[in-house]
Amino acid sequence: MADDHHTTTERNDGSNEPDINSASTELSSVIVDSTVIPPKPSVDIPSTPKPTVTSKPKTEDNEHENETEFERIQRLKLDTTNAPHSGAIGDDIAQILKDAQLPERHVFKASADQRTPPPSVPTPAQMSIKPPEKPKERDIVTPLHTLKDDLQDIVRVRKMSVVRVAALEQDKKRDQASMRTLETPASAQRSRRTFVVIFFAILLVVLGSAALYGVYIVMQSKSVTPATQYSSLIFAEQTETLPIDSVTSNTLKETIAQARQSSNAPLGSITRIVPIVSTTTSSGGTVTTPASLAQFFSALGVHAPDGLLRGLGSNFFFGIHTVDINAPIFVIPVTSYDLAFAGMLSWEPTLNQDLAPAFNAVSTLKTGPDGLPTVRTFTDAVMLNYDVRELKDDSGNVVLYYSFPTPNILVIAESPHSFTEILSRLQAQREL
Repeated sequence: MADDHHTTTERNDGSNEPDINSASTELSSVIVDSTVIPPKPSVDIPSTPKPTVTSKPKTEDNEHENETEFERIQRLKLDTTNAPHSGAIGDDIAQILKDAQLPERHVFKASADQRTPPPSVPTPAQMSIKPPEKPKERDIVTPLHTLKDDLQDIVRVRKMSVVRVAALEQDKKRDQASMRTLETPASAQRSRRTFVVIFFAILLVVLGSAALYGVYIVMQSKSVTPATQYSSLIFAEQTETLPIDSVTSNTLKETIAQARQSSNAPLGSITRIVPIVSTTTSSGGTVTTPASLAQFFSALGVHAPDGLLRGLGSNFFFGIHTVDINAPIFVIPVTSYDLAFAGMLSWEPTLNQDLAPAFNAVSTLKTGPDGLPTVRTFTDAVMLNYDVRELKDDSGNVVLYYSFPTPNILVIAESPHSFTEILSRLQAQREL
Protein backbone atom coordinates (compact mmCIF):
# COMPACT_ATOMS: atom_id res chain seq x y z
CA MET A 1 0.00 0.00 0.00
CA ALA A 2 0.96 3.60 -0.44
CA ASP A 3 0.78 4.21 3.30
CA ASP A 4 3.22 1.49 4.27
CA HIS A 5 6.04 1.87 1.69
CA HIS A 6 7.46 4.28 -0.86
CA THR A 7 7.63 3.53 -4.55
CA THR A 8 11.08 2.72 -5.70
CA THR A 9 12.59 2.98 -9.23
CA GLU A 10 15.19 0.74 -10.50
CA ARG A 11 18.06 2.35 -12.22
CA ASN A 12 20.06 0.95 -15.01
CA ASP A 13 22.98 0.35 -12.72
CA GLY A 14 20.84 -1.92 -10.44
CA SER A 15 20.57 0.36 -7.42
CA ASN A 16 17.24 1.07 -5.84
CA GLU A 17 16.53 4.68 -4.90
CA PRO A 18 13.28 6.31 -4.00
CA ASP A 19 11.46 8.11 -6.73
CA ILE A 20 10.90 11.71 -5.61
CA ASN A 21 8.25 12.43 -8.22
CA SER A 22 6.10 9.46 -7.29
CA ALA A 23 6.33 10.27 -3.55
CA SER A 24 5.12 13.79 -4.11
CA THR A 25 2.24 12.49 -6.18
CA GLU A 26 1.13 10.12 -3.38
CA LEU A 27 1.31 12.93 -0.83
CA SER A 28 -0.90 15.16 -2.87
CA SER A 29 -3.41 12.34 -3.43
CA VAL A 30 -3.53 11.55 0.28
CA ILE A 31 -4.18 15.12 1.28
CA VAL A 32 -6.84 15.73 -1.35
CA ASP A 33 -8.69 12.37 -1.05
CA SER A 34 -11.97 12.96 0.78
CA THR A 35 -12.45 9.32 1.76
CA VAL A 36 -9.86 9.68 4.48
CA ILE A 37 -12.09 12.15 6.37
CA PRO A 38 -14.63 10.23 8.52
CA PRO A 39 -18.25 10.97 7.75
CA LYS A 40 -20.37 12.99 10.15
CA PRO A 41 -22.36 10.74 12.57
CA SER A 42 -26.05 10.28 11.79
CA VAL A 43 -27.09 10.92 15.41
CA ASP A 44 -29.16 14.01 15.66
CA ILE A 45 -27.66 16.45 18.12
CA PRO A 46 -30.30 18.58 19.69
CA SER A 47 -29.89 22.09 18.55
CA THR A 48 -29.49 24.74 21.17
CA PRO A 49 -30.54 28.28 20.65
CA LYS A 50 -27.69 30.39 19.49
CA PRO A 51 -27.05 33.44 21.53
CA THR A 52 -27.15 36.70 19.87
CA VAL A 53 -23.63 37.76 19.02
CA THR A 54 -22.75 41.30 18.35
CA SER A 55 -20.69 41.86 15.32
CA LYS A 56 -17.01 42.18 15.96
CA PRO A 57 -14.27 42.79 13.62
CA LYS A 58 -13.23 39.58 12.00
CA THR A 59 -9.81 38.66 13.18
CA GLU A 60 -7.78 35.49 13.16
CA ASP A 61 -8.67 34.75 16.84
CA ASN A 62 -12.43 35.07 16.61
CA GLU A 63 -12.86 33.57 13.18
CA HIS A 64 -13.56 30.09 14.56
CA GLU A 65 -15.29 31.21 17.77
CA ASN A 66 -18.76 29.77 16.98
CA GLU A 67 -17.73 26.48 15.45
CA THR A 68 -18.63 23.20 17.11
CA GLU A 69 -16.26 20.67 18.54
CA PHE A 70 -16.79 18.36 15.59
CA GLU A 71 -16.07 21.17 13.11
CA ARG A 72 -12.97 22.16 15.01
CA ILE A 73 -11.66 18.56 14.89
CA GLN A 74 -12.33 18.33 11.18
CA ARG A 75 -10.72 21.69 10.58
CA LEU A 76 -7.63 20.69 12.47
CA LYS A 77 -7.43 17.42 10.54
CA LEU A 78 -7.59 19.26 7.22
CA ASP A 79 -5.27 21.99 8.33
CA THR A 80 -1.90 20.65 7.45
CA THR A 81 -0.20 23.83 8.52
CA ASN A 82 -1.04 23.66 12.24
CA ALA A 83 -1.62 19.88 12.55
CA PRO A 84 1.24 18.06 14.27
CA HIS A 85 2.78 15.31 12.26
CA SER A 86 5.84 13.12 12.41
CA GLY A 87 6.93 13.71 8.90
CA ALA A 88 5.81 10.24 7.70
CA ILE A 89 2.52 10.50 5.85
CA GLY A 90 1.47 6.91 6.57
CA ASP A 91 2.01 7.27 10.31
CA ASP A 92 0.13 10.55 10.42
CA ILE A 93 -2.88 9.11 8.69
CA ALA A 94 -2.89 6.11 11.07
CA GLN A 95 -2.68 8.48 14.07
CA ILE A 96 -5.60 10.52 12.73
CA LEU A 97 -7.75 7.41 12.26
CA LYS A 98 -6.84 6.17 15.74
CA ASP A 99 -7.85 9.42 17.43
CA ALA A 100 -11.18 9.61 15.61
CA GLN A 101 -13.80 7.47 17.45
CA LEU A 102 -16.78 6.92 15.21
CA PRO A 103 -20.12 6.21 16.98
CA GLU A 104 -21.92 2.98 16.35
CA ARG A 105 -24.77 2.98 13.89
CA HIS A 106 -28.16 2.48 15.54
CA VAL A 107 -31.36 1.85 13.70
CA PHE A 108 -34.20 3.96 15.07
CA LYS A 109 -37.84 3.65 14.10
CA ALA A 110 -39.92 6.72 14.44
CA SER A 111 -43.67 6.81 14.63
CA ALA A 112 -43.78 7.80 10.98
CA ASP A 113 -41.97 4.58 10.01
CA GLN A 114 -44.73 2.30 11.41
CA ARG A 115 -47.53 1.41 9.05
CA THR A 116 -50.96 1.93 10.54
CA PRO A 117 -53.99 0.27 9.00
CA PRO A 118 -56.50 2.61 7.45
CA PRO A 119 -59.54 3.33 9.61
CA SER A 120 -62.53 1.11 8.89
CA VAL A 121 -65.51 2.91 7.54
CA PRO A 122 -68.83 1.59 8.98
CA THR A 123 -71.38 0.42 6.47
CA PRO A 124 -74.83 2.04 6.30
CA ALA A 125 -76.42 -1.09 7.83
CA GLN A 126 -74.07 -0.89 10.83
CA MET A 127 -74.75 2.81 11.20
CA SER A 128 -78.51 2.23 11.26
CA ILE A 129 -78.37 -0.46 14.03
CA LYS A 130 -77.53 0.86 17.46
CA PRO A 131 -76.48 -1.49 20.27
CA PRO A 132 -78.89 -1.68 23.21
CA GLU A 133 -78.05 0.51 26.08
CA LYS A 134 -76.80 -1.32 29.14
CA PRO A 135 -78.68 -0.69 32.35
CA LYS A 136 -76.97 1.63 34.66
CA GLU A 137 -75.15 -0.27 37.35
CA ARG A 138 -76.36 0.28 40.84
CA ASP A 139 -74.22 1.78 43.43
CA ILE A 140 -72.44 -0.88 45.46
CA VAL A 141 -73.14 1.16 48.54
CA THR A 142 -76.88 0.41 48.27
CA PRO A 143 -77.56 -1.82 51.30
CA LEU A 144 -80.80 -3.36 50.07
CA HIS A 145 -82.22 -4.38 46.72
CA THR A 146 -85.89 -3.38 46.69
CA LEU A 147 -88.83 -3.76 44.37
CA LYS A 148 -88.37 -0.14 43.36
CA ASP A 149 -84.98 -0.98 41.83
CA ASP A 150 -86.52 -3.85 39.84
CA LEU A 151 -89.25 -1.55 38.51
CA GLN A 152 -86.68 1.05 37.47
CA ASP A 153 -84.64 -1.58 35.59
CA ILE A 154 -87.69 -2.95 33.78
CA VAL A 155 -88.93 0.51 32.83
CA ARG A 156 -85.47 1.56 31.62
CA VAL A 157 -84.49 -1.63 29.73
CA ARG A 158 -87.78 -2.98 28.37
CA LYS A 159 -89.37 0.44 27.83
CA MET A 160 -92.50 -0.58 29.72
CA SER A 161 -94.81 1.64 31.68
CA VAL A 162 -95.23 1.35 35.43
CA VAL A 163 -98.89 0.40 35.04
CA ARG A 164 -97.97 -2.47 32.71
CA VAL A 165 -95.32 -3.73 35.15
CA ALA A 166 -97.80 -3.67 38.05
CA ALA A 167 -100.35 -5.60 36.00
CA LEU A 168 -97.78 -8.28 35.13
CA GLU A 169 -96.81 -8.60 38.79
CA GLN A 170 -100.44 -9.16 39.79
CA ASP A 171 -100.84 -11.81 37.07
CA LYS A 172 -97.71 -13.56 38.34
CA LYS A 173 -99.04 -13.67 41.92
CA ARG A 174 -102.39 -14.99 40.69
CA ASP A 175 -100.68 -17.78 38.71
CA GLN A 176 -98.59 -18.81 41.74
CA ALA A 177 -101.68 -18.98 43.91
CA SER A 178 -103.46 -21.16 41.36
CA MET A 179 -100.43 -23.47 41.11
CA ARG A 180 -100.47 -23.95 44.86
CA THR A 181 -104.14 -24.90 44.77
CA LEU A 182 -103.57 -27.54 42.07
CA GLU A 183 -102.47 -30.82 43.66
CA THR A 184 -100.34 -33.14 41.55
CA PRO A 185 -100.50 -36.96 41.90
CA ALA A 186 -97.01 -37.00 43.43
CA SER A 187 -97.95 -34.43 46.06
CA ALA A 188 -101.19 -36.29 46.78
CA GLN A 189 -99.31 -39.54 47.30
CA ARG A 190 -96.82 -37.77 49.52
CA SER A 191 -99.61 -36.28 51.61
CA ARG A 192 -101.32 -39.67 51.90
CA ARG A 193 -98.09 -41.32 53.04
CA THR A 194 -97.52 -38.60 55.62
CA PHE A 195 -101.06 -39.05 56.93
CA VAL A 196 -100.59 -42.83 57.25
CA VAL A 197 -97.31 -42.42 59.15
CA ILE A 198 -98.84 -39.91 61.55
CA PHE A 199 -101.92 -42.09 62.07
CA PHE A 200 -99.92 -45.19 62.94
CA ALA A 201 -97.63 -43.20 65.22
CA ILE A 202 -100.64 -41.91 67.15
CA LEU A 203 -102.13 -45.43 67.22
CA LEU A 204 -98.93 -46.89 68.66
CA VAL A 205 -98.80 -44.21 71.32
CA VAL A 206 -102.43 -44.94 72.30
CA LEU A 207 -101.84 -48.70 72.42
CA GLY A 208 -98.69 -48.28 74.47
CA SER A 209 -100.50 -46.06 76.93
CA ALA A 210 -103.35 -48.59 77.20
CA ALA A 211 -100.87 -51.43 77.82
CA LEU A 212 -99.12 -49.46 80.55
CA TYR A 213 -102.47 -48.65 82.14
CA GLY A 214 -103.44 -52.34 82.05
CA VAL A 215 -100.20 -53.35 83.72
CA TYR A 216 -100.78 -50.72 86.36
CA ILE A 217 -104.31 -52.02 87.03
CA VAL A 218 -103.08 -55.61 87.30
CA MET A 219 -100.33 -54.64 89.70
CA GLN A 220 -102.80 -52.68 91.78
CA SER A 221 -105.18 -55.64 91.91
CA LYS A 222 -102.37 -57.95 92.97
CA SER A 223 -101.24 -55.58 95.65
CA VAL A 224 -104.66 -55.75 97.28
CA THR A 225 -103.87 -59.17 98.77
CA PRO A 226 -100.10 -59.37 98.89
CA ALA A 227 -98.91 -62.96 98.84
CA THR A 228 -95.66 -62.12 100.56
CA GLN A 229 -97.47 -61.94 103.86
CA TYR A 230 -97.68 -65.73 103.99
CA SER A 231 -94.82 -67.53 105.66
CA SER A 232 -92.79 -69.92 103.51
CA LEU A 233 -90.67 -72.99 104.29
CA ILE A 234 -88.04 -72.06 101.66
CA PHE A 235 -87.13 -68.86 99.85
CA ALA A 236 -88.95 -68.06 96.56
CA GLU A 237 -88.17 -65.27 94.09
CA GLN A 238 -91.84 -64.76 93.20
CA THR A 239 -95.14 -65.52 94.91
CA GLU A 240 -98.54 -65.94 93.26
CA THR A 241 -101.96 -66.71 94.80
CA LEU A 242 -104.33 -69.38 93.53
CA PRO A 243 -107.98 -69.27 94.69
CA ILE A 244 -109.38 -72.79 95.04
CA ASP A 245 -112.94 -71.98 96.17
CA SER A 246 -115.76 -73.11 93.89
CA VAL A 247 -113.27 -74.61 91.39
CA THR A 248 -113.36 -78.18 90.11
CA SER A 249 -110.34 -80.41 90.42
CA ASN A 250 -109.88 -80.71 86.65
CA THR A 251 -110.07 -76.94 86.22
CA LEU A 252 -107.60 -76.42 89.04
CA LYS A 253 -105.17 -78.93 87.57
CA GLU A 254 -105.47 -77.32 84.10
CA THR A 255 -104.80 -73.89 85.62
CA ILE A 256 -101.63 -75.20 87.28
CA ALA A 257 -100.55 -76.87 84.02
CA GLN A 258 -101.05 -73.62 82.04
CA ALA A 259 -99.15 -71.63 84.65
CA ARG A 260 -96.37 -74.16 84.38
CA GLN A 261 -96.18 -73.85 80.58
CA SER A 262 -96.44 -70.03 80.48
CA SER A 263 -94.00 -69.29 83.27
CA ASN A 264 -91.16 -67.06 82.07
CA ALA A 265 -89.27 -66.73 85.33
CA PRO A 266 -85.47 -66.46 85.30
CA LEU A 267 -83.49 -69.67 85.04
CA GLY A 268 -82.92 -71.29 88.45
CA SER A 269 -85.64 -69.28 90.21
CA ILE A 270 -88.63 -70.68 92.11
CA THR A 271 -92.13 -69.24 91.88
CA ARG A 272 -94.36 -70.00 94.86
CA ILE A 273 -98.08 -70.72 94.35
CA VAL A 274 -100.18 -70.11 97.43
CA PRO A 275 -103.66 -71.76 97.36
CA ILE A 276 -106.09 -69.50 99.22
CA VAL A 277 -109.63 -69.99 100.49
CA SER A 278 -112.18 -67.38 101.45
CA THR A 279 -113.92 -67.59 104.81
CA THR A 280 -116.78 -65.50 106.14
CA THR A 281 -116.34 -63.81 109.50
CA SER A 282 -119.03 -63.30 112.12
CA SER A 283 -119.41 -59.68 111.09
CA GLY A 284 -120.27 -60.70 107.53
CA GLY A 285 -116.89 -59.87 105.99
CA THR A 286 -114.69 -62.11 103.85
CA VAL A 287 -111.14 -63.07 104.76
CA THR A 288 -108.69 -64.99 102.54
CA THR A 289 -106.36 -67.44 104.22
CA PRO A 290 -103.86 -69.98 102.91
CA ALA A 291 -105.37 -73.41 102.32
CA SER A 292 -104.17 -76.36 104.35
CA LEU A 293 -102.63 -79.44 102.78
CA ALA A 294 -105.86 -81.42 103.22
CA GLN A 295 -107.90 -78.63 101.58
CA PHE A 296 -105.50 -78.40 98.65
CA PHE A 297 -105.45 -82.19 98.10
CA SER A 298 -109.23 -82.21 98.25
CA ALA A 299 -109.48 -79.42 95.69
CA LEU A 300 -107.08 -81.31 93.39
CA GLY A 301 -109.07 -84.52 93.79
CA VAL A 302 -106.15 -86.38 95.32
CA HIS A 303 -107.06 -89.58 97.16
CA ALA A 304 -104.22 -89.60 99.70
CA PRO A 305 -104.28 -92.20 102.51
CA ASP A 306 -105.61 -90.98 105.83
CA GLY A 307 -102.47 -92.08 107.66
CA LEU A 308 -100.37 -89.89 105.34
CA LEU A 309 -102.44 -86.78 106.06
CA ARG A 310 -102.17 -87.46 109.80
CA GLY A 311 -98.40 -87.82 109.55
CA LEU A 312 -97.94 -84.55 107.59
CA GLY A 313 -98.36 -80.95 108.78
CA SER A 314 -101.02 -78.55 107.53
CA ASN A 315 -98.53 -75.96 106.32
CA PHE A 316 -96.73 -76.76 103.02
CA PHE A 317 -94.84 -75.21 100.10
CA PHE A 318 -95.94 -75.62 96.48
CA GLY A 319 -94.20 -73.97 93.56
CA ILE A 320 -92.60 -74.19 90.10
CA HIS A 321 -88.84 -74.47 89.69
CA THR A 322 -87.45 -73.08 86.40
CA VAL A 323 -84.58 -75.31 85.22
CA ASP A 324 -84.36 -77.35 82.02
CA ILE A 325 -88.16 -77.46 82.31
CA ASN A 326 -90.73 -75.76 84.54
CA ALA A 327 -90.96 -78.49 87.18
CA PRO A 328 -93.46 -78.50 90.10
CA ILE A 329 -92.23 -79.19 93.64
CA PHE A 330 -93.78 -79.96 97.04
CA VAL A 331 -92.03 -79.33 100.37
CA ILE A 332 -94.15 -80.62 103.30
CA PRO A 333 -93.24 -80.70 106.99
CA VAL A 334 -93.57 -84.13 108.67
CA THR A 335 -95.15 -84.56 112.10
CA SER A 336 -94.90 -88.37 112.17
CA TYR A 337 -92.20 -90.01 110.09
CA ASP A 338 -93.61 -93.53 110.47
CA LEU A 339 -97.11 -92.55 109.36
CA ALA A 340 -95.77 -90.37 106.58
CA PHE A 341 -93.39 -93.03 105.21
CA ALA A 342 -96.03 -95.78 105.37
CA GLY A 343 -98.60 -93.47 103.79
CA MET A 344 -96.26 -92.62 100.86
CA LEU A 345 -95.59 -96.32 100.21
CA SER A 346 -99.32 -97.04 100.08
CA TRP A 347 -99.93 -93.99 97.82
CA GLU A 348 -97.29 -94.93 95.19
CA PRO A 349 -99.68 -96.86 92.83
CA THR A 350 -101.93 -93.78 92.29
CA LEU A 351 -99.51 -90.94 93.10
CA ASN A 352 -98.67 -90.06 89.47
CA GLN A 353 -102.29 -90.15 88.23
CA ASP A 354 -103.54 -88.08 91.22
CA LEU A 355 -101.04 -85.27 90.62
CA ALA A 356 -101.38 -85.20 86.81
CA PRO A 357 -101.52 -82.88 84.83
CA ALA A 358 -99.77 -80.66 87.37
CA PHE A 359 -97.02 -83.31 87.14
CA ASN A 360 -96.20 -85.11 83.90
CA ALA A 361 -98.22 -88.32 83.67
CA VAL A 362 -96.89 -91.69 82.55
CA SER A 363 -98.75 -94.92 81.85
CA THR A 364 -99.26 -97.35 84.70
CA LEU A 365 -97.95 -100.27 82.57
CA LYS A 366 -94.60 -100.85 80.99
CA THR A 367 -92.95 -103.58 78.92
CA GLY A 368 -91.03 -106.04 81.06
CA PRO A 369 -87.80 -107.88 80.23
CA ASP A 370 -89.78 -110.81 78.83
CA GLY A 371 -91.74 -108.49 76.55
CA LEU A 372 -94.91 -108.70 78.53
CA PRO A 373 -96.62 -105.63 80.04
CA THR A 374 -96.03 -105.14 83.73
CA VAL A 375 -97.09 -102.53 86.29
CA ARG A 376 -94.82 -99.48 86.49
CA THR A 377 -93.59 -99.05 90.05
CA PHE A 378 -91.28 -96.81 92.09
CA THR A 379 -87.73 -97.97 92.64
CA ASP A 380 -85.08 -97.11 95.22
CA ALA A 381 -82.29 -94.72 94.21
CA VAL A 382 -79.73 -92.34 95.74
CA MET A 383 -79.52 -88.57 94.97
CA LEU A 384 -76.83 -86.48 96.61
CA ASN A 385 -76.33 -89.20 99.24
CA TYR A 386 -80.04 -89.19 100.07
CA ASP A 387 -82.38 -92.15 99.62
CA VAL A 388 -85.22 -91.49 97.18
CA ARG A 389 -88.03 -93.40 95.56
CA GLU A 390 -88.30 -92.59 91.85
CA LEU A 391 -90.60 -93.33 88.92
CA LYS A 392 -89.15 -93.53 85.39
CA ASP A 393 -90.70 -93.44 81.92
CA ASP A 394 -90.01 -95.89 79.10
CA SER A 395 -86.83 -93.98 78.17
CA GLY A 396 -85.40 -94.32 81.68
CA ASN A 397 -85.88 -90.63 82.61
CA VAL A 398 -87.09 -89.76 86.10
CA VAL A 399 -90.59 -88.21 85.98
CA LEU A 400 -91.50 -88.30 89.69
CA TYR A 401 -89.70 -88.97 92.97
CA TYR A 402 -90.04 -88.32 96.69
CA SER A 403 -87.58 -88.34 99.55
CA PHE A 404 -87.24 -87.69 103.27
CA PRO A 405 -83.98 -85.68 103.57
CA THR A 406 -84.70 -85.49 107.28
CA PRO A 407 -87.40 -87.16 109.34
CA ASN A 408 -89.14 -83.76 109.52
CA ILE A 409 -89.35 -82.92 105.77
CA LEU A 410 -90.96 -84.60 102.76
CA VAL A 411 -89.94 -83.55 99.23
CA ILE A 412 -92.01 -84.47 96.16
CA ALA A 413 -90.56 -83.25 92.84
CA GLU A 414 -90.26 -84.03 89.14
CA SER A 415 -86.81 -82.87 87.98
CA PRO A 416 -83.64 -84.23 89.63
CA HIS A 417 -82.16 -80.68 89.37
CA SER A 418 -84.89 -79.39 91.66
CA PHE A 419 -83.75 -81.68 94.50
CA THR A 420 -80.34 -79.95 94.60
CA GLU A 421 -81.92 -76.47 94.74
CA ILE A 422 -84.38 -77.48 97.45
CA LEU A 423 -81.65 -78.91 99.68
CA SER A 424 -79.46 -75.79 99.27
CA ARG A 425 -82.34 -73.49 100.23
CA LEU A 426 -83.30 -75.67 103.19
CA GLN A 427 -79.73 -75.52 104.42
CA ALA A 428 -79.75 -71.71 104.01
CA GLN A 429 -82.81 -71.48 106.25
CA ARG A 430 -81.40 -74.06 108.66
CA GLU A 431 -84.23 -76.46 108.02
CA LEU A 432 -81.86 -79.24 107.01
